[in-house]
Amino acid sequence: MINDINIFTDTDIDLSILKDKKIGIIGYGNQGRAQCLNLRDSNLNVKVGIRSNSNSIVLLNKDNIKYDTMENVVKWADIISILIPDKVAPDVYAQSIKSNLNEGQTLLFSHGFNVHYNHLILPNNINVIMVAPSGGGALVRKKYKEGSGVPALIAVYQDYTKVSLDLAKSYSKAIGSTKVGSFLSTFKEETETDLFGEQVLLTGGIPYIIDKSLKVLIEAGYSPIVAWFVCYYEIKTIIDLFHDKGLEYLYDAISDTAKYGGIKTGEYLIDNNMEDKIKTVLAKIQSGEFAKELQNTDISSINYKSEIKSEDKEKINKIFKSIFKK
Repeated sequence: MINDINIFTDTDIDLSILKDKKIGIIGYGNQGRAQCLNLRDSNLNVKVGIRSNSNSIVLLNKDNIKYDTMENVVKWADIISILIPDKVAPDVYAQSIKSNLNEGQTLLFSHGFNVHYNHLILPNNINVIMVAPSGGGALVRKKYKEGSGVPALIAVYQDYTKVSLDLAKSYSKAIGSTKVGSFLSTFKEETETDLFGEQVLLTGGIPYIIDKSLKVLIEAGYSPIVAWFVCYYEIKTIIDLFHDKGLEYLYDAISDTAKYGGIKTGEYLIDNNMEDKIKTVLAKIQSGEFAKELQNTDISSINYKSEIKSEDKEKINKIFKSIFKK
């Protein structure tokens, strides 16, 4: 641990607890594949559980990864990592996992959603842990191959064998997270803050602010390309300014004009009404209302619709491809 706080790094953790363990990965999507390949490259024994008609079979063969039915992998494994979408996980668990569990096994999740909201009926004689990398599967794999990692939150929900935390720490090391740091948390904290971050900032607030800002500039007569540079391209430069050193550094590093205009306008846009809306979002997450909405919604019917006109989007796409062409 670092300075007696619950941040674990490589030097704190021995992988020996996993050396004789069989690790089953349920699902071979972005996160499942990344974690599986990282575990394999950490010299651990892994096998993937999939449906008999899974589209992942070609990729599994290409990656030279052992696989079997979900039911057989659950029976075989000591640790079962459930890395499938939140919405389908309860049905998969009920149909293929629950009846095949044995005493002393460990269920591992990379998001606490279904455990926290009690969507799974968990037996009392197993471990239930979480290792949640703070990044998508592609990044988890990329950073591992570079000799680094993506930080992770780890947690123990149920500790039947009394070694659950050690298993979570070692697993997080095996996928590369402790190169940066694995942070001790809880299923409740990870779930609620993850949903909050997605909805308020990552996939809710920021993309919608960008799109709305583009719309306002274009409708005011400015070039779609220039509007794109201001509202989209320059976002990364600002994030890079404060990513490593914090928001105070950002305001010390920009011009007086940007500092004054940013603070005044930020206080105008992000006012008490905005804060009240953010609190409402958090309350819906904490109460379980959002989880119920998700379970009762056909996700395929929900699509993002930009407010930018198609002809303006075409101009933006051309400059985007020109700048970022490989």
